[in-house]
Amino acid sequence: MTSITIKPEILIIDDDRDVGEALEILLSKLGYNSTFFDSVEKGKEYFEKESNPIVFLDIHMPKTSGLDVLPYFKNLNPATQVIMMTGERDINNVVTSLTHKASDFLLKPFSLQTVRIAAQRALDYYTLLKEKEARDENILRDLRLASKIQKKILSVPVISPLEVVVDNTPASFVSGDFYVLSKIENKVMVLLGDIEDHGVTSGLIGLLMTSIAREAYKESQDPSNVLKRMNLELSQEIGTHSLTAAVAVIDLEKKTIRYARGGHPFPVLYQAAGQKLLNEKSGQLLGIMDTLEFESHEIPYETGDVLFLYSDGLLNSLSSPLFKELEEVRKKGLSIEDYQEAIRTFSKVSLPTREFRDDSSYLLLRL
Repeated sequence: MTSITIKPEILIIDDDRDVGEALEILLSKLGYNSTFFDSVEKGKEYFEKESNPIVFLDIHMPKTSGLDVLPYFKNLNPATQVIMMTGERDINNVVTSLTHKASDFLLKPFSLQTVRIAAQRALDYYTLLKEKEARDENILRDLRLASKIQKKILSVPVISPLEVVVDNTPASFVSGDFYVLSKIENKVMVLLGDIEDHGVTSGLIGLLMTSIAREAYKESQDPSNVLKRMNLELSQEIGTHSLTAAVAVIDLEKKTIRYARGGHPFPVLYQAAGQKLLNEKSGQLLGIMDTLEFESHEIPYETGDVLFLYSDGLLNSLSSPLFKELEEVRKKGLSIEDYQEAIRTFSKVSLPTREFRDDSSYLLLRL
């Protein structure tokens, strides 16, 4: 099938009708359609409707300068290529034109060859920009879909009789943080992991780790085994990313928490007696060596205690004021929603702007 390329319409704005009409003729010979206005206002009105990809704009006009009008076109359509025209060889005009993002500078009187080169160069660059815009839009659509799928996969199940609150905020669309909540008979596993870096690749590895963790938990309700299996998968099969993780297995019958960590921030247990850091010896980052071992530790809990797991995107220091705020919530014996509200308030004022933000996540469980 033969491909037919239709050249876009070019807008010409010049107060000199002879120049404008001559340029129309030259562009017609080159196969372009063009529309000429000797009035800036009429030209702007036309551009607002047509958003022409290329504009030939005169610099010196009676009531205004093309240099002052140039930003107007670029603001309405940044992809539009504006070619400035002048009969004066003034370097200051060239510099100002380029500063305001003109794509070219054409000296009068111009020939068919100079117009051909300027128009073709502008069209080529405009085409590149539009192709990039289309690619970016496709990528953005895929990222939005990936984010939606990740949220569905990481949905929070009902784990009776525990109250659960989970938040996973990605730095950009897809989070490298992940979590698992799984119940087998009277034991509940809760896991929070943080893949190195963030984005689609980290998010996909995180989803794989959730599957590995669930399978490992079915084999053995030992948090050390869960971390060991995840580490083997990362080290031997993936080989590109590391991760940190904290796993706790809650025995609802014995009222115990058995936990293990791999380089992850300390979980916190809020009890009637006070705040307790689960900071016993832990293993190293997962994914570095396949021979790592992860120690498990066990502590008792009482009904009403709150277990708090978080990633370093939310908290990366034990001196953070959030710990004091959560301790105040504990002293007042408030609900799990009050813990959540304290974290939300802290996040709004303390986390970096999105440009510099890491993935941020946490789990709260009222036992």
